[in-house]
Amino acid sequence: MAKDSKSIILETIESRGQARPQDLVEILGITRAAVHRHLKNLVAQDLLQKMGSPPQVFYRRKAPPLLTTDYKELPEDLSSFLENRYLYISPEGHLLIGVQGFVDWATRTQQIHKLLPLAMEYQKVRLEADSHFDGGLWIDATHKFQTTFNKVFLKQIFYEDFYSLPKFGRTKKGQLVLHGKQAQKKPIIKQVIESSRPILKALLKKLKIEAVAWVPHSIPREVPFLKEYRKGLRIALPEVELVKAYAGEVPVAQKSLSKLEERIVNAESSFFLKEIDYNYKRILLIDDAVGSGATLNEIAKKIKKGTQVKEVYGFAIVGSLKGFEVLLEI
Repeated sequence: MAKDSKSIILETIESRGQARPQDLVEILGITRAAVHRHLKNLVAQDLLQKMGSPPQVFYRRKAPPLLTTDYKELPEDLSSFLENRYLYISPEGHLLIGVQGFVDWATRTQQIHKLLPLAMEYQKVRLEADSHFDGGLWIDATHKFQTTFNKVFLKQIFYEDFYSLPKFGRTKKGQLVLHGKQAQKKPIIKQVIESSRPILKALLKKLKIEAVAWVPHSIPREVPFLKEYRKGLRIALPEVELVKAYAGEVPVAQKSLSKLEERIVNAESSFFLKEIDYNYKRILLIDDAVGSGATLNEIAKKIKKGTQVKEVYGFAIVGSLKGFEVLLEI
């Protein structure tokens, strides 16, 4: 009895490890439209996984589920907490929210045998981090800047959240910022925009901000994170325009520098004001992530020295409050 097209597709991919639609058209001798119908059905049945996007699309056998434990092991209130506060991005690039993400992470890190105490520990660590929030909306990191730099040129500095937590790594917001930048995916950036909007609105009002300034990216990207973030927020205030310029032949990103002193030199020598005829009293300087804090502090120094601006405040979507660990990934 002749094998049907679906069986041939599965056997072909099983033996080769992968197949492109055009490969299957040649093997089966049927139309491209018919091949795509079969592939769509096999993906819907969880038998195949689609990888990539046109023109580079591949299909492979769907890997068995990684999850090995029953969610019922977790109390309802703890599960609810994870659903709201946890996000894991798998090595394959899947955004796994809440309990599913936590179980996946625990499995991959070979800690699934202690899921309940691990989840309880995560809740404790997250709540301890939450205690640093000022009024529940943002983290005031001004004191940390004052203990890091000899002179701080920012009036105050605020984070929307921490970048990472002890033992558990990147926070939900940290994951979205990192992968929004690296993957350059607008839907991910949109999630960050939606969570930031009410926070920035309240902060702008509280500080009586008259203008904003956006930290330029060091390395050009096809979908610049802060450009999309800026466009999505639609802050109806004038802007102090900043530019990035290099003295040397090689553009050096802050993330590539591990020492605070190097980051200070890099920021001082590469960020510039496009114009200097600004006369605002209070401006807000916005960045996506703060590692050492050198970029924000040096830009604030230039703004205060080169314009009539009286007070410069800083805001970052994510940052490190304790120790100011240098963020090498962003």
